[in-house]
Amino acid sequence: MRIGIECSTLTRSRAGIGFYTYHLVRALARREGEEEFVLLYNRPLPPMELPSRLRHVLNGPSSTHLWAQTRLASICRRQEIDVLHSTGQCIPLLYGGKTILTVHDISPMLFPRQKEIASRIIWNSIVPMMARQADHVIAVSDNTRRDVIERLGVPEHRVSRIYEAAAPEYYPETDPARLREFRRRESLENGYILAVSTLEPRKNYPFLFRIFARWLRRSKTDAVLVVVGKKGWLYDEIFAACEALQLHRQVRFVDYIGDLDRLRLFYSAAQFSILTPWYEGFWLPGLESLACGTPVIAPKHSSIPEVVGDAGILIDNWDEETWTAAMDRLWRATDRESWSRRGIEQARKFSWDRAASETLAIYRKVAEGDRRS
Repeated sequence: MRIGIECSTLTRSRAGIGFYTYHLVRALARREGEEEFVLLYNRPLPPMELPSRLRHVLNGPSSTHLWAQTRLASICRRQEIDVLHSTGQCIPLLYGGKTILTVHDISPMLFPRQKEIASRIIWNSIVPMMARQADHVIAVSDNTRRDVIERLGVPEHRVSRIYEAAAPEYYPETDPARLREFRRRESLENGYILAVSTLEPRKNYPFLFRIFARWLRRSKTDAVLVVVGKKGWLYDEIFAACEALQLHRQVRFVDYIGDLDRLRLFYSAAQFSILTPWYEGFWLPGLESLACGTPVIAPKHSSIPEVVGDAGILIDNWDEETWTAAMDRLWRATDRESWSRRGIEQARKFSWDRAASETLAIYRKVAEGDRRS
């Protein structure tokens, strides 16, 4: 069986959907079997380590969505692809072959005003058509699976949940001297709280800054909130909210970190991680934090409970005092080792090898069956 994997997201970034694509194709290439995996993309890939078993087909350059609708179908036919898997939103609508679509979340439909107009158009028209046309849809959490069924109108039997996982590079740093040196080098000796995510409205940063300011007044500490993530879209109000609360000395913005060892140290040396998003299709930074032995605080909604389990504090309301108390609980925690152990155990429940095995089973099912099975 020849499987085409549309991975145009890898040409832009190894974050987000690019992260999912990168780790999935690497794990698929580790599986034993006669399947041939062909990576299809429209721009040159940046330097990255990919197994030699993977075959590459570059056809472009072109705008990704335009490329998907005008060139991808003919590429698949020329390459004699048996099953096409789009890891983003790039199934050619006029393609008659068998297809699989991964849906990571439906946030553009749930929060249209928080997205750029191009994203709204694609999600309100093209993506629902792709999902219903696909022979099978992979959702990255049970919550996203429900969203696909209820909001995109895909029959239950054509939607499977396959979890993502943290990268294997995330594990606890157990050398106290290295942690001390990291805090000294980053000028974080007084301790810090960590928030990792793209700067965009859905992450609800103004609320996070309010509860952080409230907690600072109550705890009377010199703690810093370190926000790690690239600028996404509509981020001006995030910086404005920080300035309005006069937190410019207590909040440190760090751009996207591609060095996973450095990011692992940010996780490992933090007192805890926190994020207050309106919605998450799969909360990967939370899982990364747990894998590094650092507990988390987050809302109890969307996919977050699936990711965190009992390894963090989940809050089912937006009461600022409740959130402040949770921050105080983890900042002063005397049972840190227990929290760390639970987090590591929870992170081990997620595996890229398991994701690859389950994805491969979907490939075989689609190749051998029909849309009714």
